Amino acid sequence: MIDRYLKTAFVAALGAMAMLYVIHNIMNIDQAYSAVGYVLSLEHNAVFSNNLLPAIGGAAVKPLAWVIFLAEIATGVICLLGAWKLWQARAADAAGFEAAKGTAKLGAGLAVVVWFGFFGAIGGAGYQMWQSEVGSGSLADAFKFSVWGLLVLIYLGQREAA
Repeated sequence: MIDRYLKTAFVAALGAMAMLYVIHNIMNIDQAYSAVGYVLSLEHNAVFSNNLLPAIGGAAVKPLAWVIFLAEIATGVICLLGAWKLWQARAADAAGFEAAKGTAKLGAGLAVVVWFGFFGAIGGAGYQMWQSEVGSGSLADAFKFSVWGLLVLIYLGQREAA
């Protein structure tokens, strides 16, 4: 039974984390736009100055920032909904609890997609964000968030003894 409570708590924490980060981004919207624009501009990529992906700036920055925000919102909402479904199924038999994991797994998987895919693959590898202080800090945090999402996903995937 303890695993059911822990799985529920971890998914809820992941959802809360996503929501808290995106709420802070929206509360500080101008700074968030600046950070996204700074990375996408390729302005301070001094180590590897030639880049495969094009620099993006101007009016395109805000919609791209909102793609990130909406993905983080989706992560948070889906994780919190998944945690609620796990909580509701906590007293179910093993098959019932297993069936309730789908939404939670989707939320944790989306966390990995957002912070590993968007920030690690596109931002880190594609836009070489590791070359600037702002980008490097964001990339390091995104690594932690994606690992937490992956760890929750792995733990969720473990079946309980029948």
